[in-house]
Amino acid sequence: MGLRREDSLAVLDALMPVPGQEVTLALLSSYSVDLVAVAAVVMALAGEGDDHEQMWKAPLARACEQLRGRIRVICQAGRVVLPPKGQETLVLADQWIREVHRDGRTSSWHPKLALIRYAERDAPDRVHWRLWIGSRNLTRDTSWDSALTAIGEPAQEGSALSGAVAQGGRILAEHAQLPGWDAARVEGELRRVCWRWPEEVEEVLAFHFEAERRRGLPSPPKGLQRVVAISPFLDGTTVGAIGRWGGARTRRELVSTRRELEKLALQAGEPLKGFKNHLYCMEPAPLPEEEEERPNKGDENFERQERGLHAKLIWTRSKSGDALWLGSANLTQRGWSGGNAESMVHLRVTQELSESLLDGFLQHLDAQVSFDELKRAKEENNAVEAHLDAIRNRIAATWNAKLREHAGSLRCENDQPPLHKNDPATLHIRLLASGPWLDWSRETRRVSLPMPPAHLRTELIALKLTSTEDPSQQVTWLARAPLDPPPDEARDRAVLARLMGPRAFLSWLRSLLQEVTGNDEAEVWPPRQSTPNRASNGAHTALLQSPAPSLEAVLKAWGREPDAVRRVNEAVLTWADSIRDAFEESDEEISKQALNALRAFEEHWSVIQEGLGLSNQELE
Repeated sequence: MGLRREDSLAVLDALMPVPGQEVTLALLSSYSVDLVAVAAVVMALAGEGDDHEQMWKAPLARACEQLRGRIRVICQAGRVVLPPKGQETLVLADQWIREVHRDGRTSSWHPKLALIRYAERDAPDRVHWRLWIGSRNLTRDTSWDSALTAIGEPAQEGSALSGAVAQGGRILAEHAQLPGWDAARVEGELRRVCWRWPEEVEEVLAFHFEAERRRGLPSPPKGLQRVVAISPFLDGTTVGAIGRWGGARTRRELVSTRRELEKLALQAGEPLKGFKNHLYCMEPAPLPEEEEERPNKGDENFERQERGLHAKLIWTRSKSGDALWLGSANLTQRGWSGGNAESMVHLRVTQELSESLLDGFLQHLDAQVSFDELKRAKEENNAVEAHLDAIRNRIAATWNAKLREHAGSLRCENDQPPLHKNDPATLHIRLLASGPWLDWSRETRRVSLPMPPAHLRTELIALKLTSTEDPSQQVTWLARAPLDPPPDEARDRAVLARLMGPRAFLSWLRSLLQEVTGNDEAEVWPPRQSTPNRASNGAHTALLQSPAPSLEAVLKAWGREPDAVRRVNEAVLTWADSIRDAFEESDEEISKQALNALRAFEEHWSVIQEGLGLSNQELE
């Protein structure tokens, strides 16, 4: 655990299983969600990679298969980012995402938390847990965040904070609704877990995961010498209260964005008065280029991807030592005094950790600003943007739509009309990855969508609001609408088979037998806008040279490592039929050649199965 600006432990690194372990349950919480980032988490949890900038198609397909029924991401309704077109694989994210329908105008689901359960492959009864708590959303944002990871081991009795963590696990499990992992089971296991915290943490004083209860700001420690407060969002009441902590000799420092500091500087009550000599702002990070449609910004909790600052913490130094409050709550009343669901941890920390914050971060900020400079700013007020976001929040809070087949189409029906008569906006809808944008008329509860191919059936609905006052102002997001009947394993397998493809599948079989290493198919995901010709030519050459595992490789592996051959058998039984079905009508020459090679390999494999005594039962 470090707080220097150069210290970096990505969420993926923090959650990956160690060699010999596999994830059996993953409960994650976020305010906003980018499905590409979630796909990267799925890969990391499956042990298939830790780089969302370069994910290989075949490992991603295997990861999704492995994590089916084991992962849920709980997030605020209305805050799932609409991905760019051409990422049809994400239709199966309806199995990962569960929304909490709060009205973002008054309260939000805002915890940033992960509880991961691991089991040892050779001894499934040996269980380990990992807790991650911080300020980061599940997005591709590269802003400065803060987080803490703890390791948990089952014991006869839990440690002092096991009950609080277990209650947090219960809340996540209630929203997750994963088969086999009801809230009572999750809470029961976590109550018997002892947690080991980073060595820089001297004592964990409290763990909070509160969905409803009003907590309030902590009381300042006695003999307060210094306080540092960091948050990308502020309100005058909360900041003003911290600005009164301590006495005349207390040093108070505040780090936020210029926009937030200017907003408070213009307030009549002067909430920045207690920080006048120590105000710092951070510049926004560059905008990402890949998003085709980017949501507008709205309430205080919307985690804008261009922000350079996203950490949320309060640090104090007093006669009793150094303390740290770290987690998801912004310096706002909604974050600390009710309204939002938040997760926070209160720690007593070492001076070494404190110095990494004070010397490694604050002293390198070249953005100290004066109170007088902030007061000269002009107040911003984008009424159109605010109105669109208010409509989005209302729709998300009242969204209870369901999808049903009706007269050859899919009917999406909500309990009440999403768009009201006087709303200054139009609403359009489509399925994720299929169909055109269709108008959802005002004061109507239902709309019909074209029936998609079986592999594109999904519970994820894309929604788009466009201002009638200023049509250049739009906001888009994804919402989930349960489908009757729900997407099943056959849908998922059809999606993943198209993702993997016959070339990647044959390459994977060869790698299982240690005939090759890596991913010969040279296909990355998400798809690039333009793939260099030499990449596809390289894949074509590799395919022609060695399209499928050789009989010699199989027999060598059987003598050296029989389990490798059993893994190939399992892969063939799991994937071959789906891949053949998905590419049967393909016009691509490379896929045709790979499919022919797969058919030939299957014929040989049936003989190998019989000769080596392999059977379907070995999958069980």
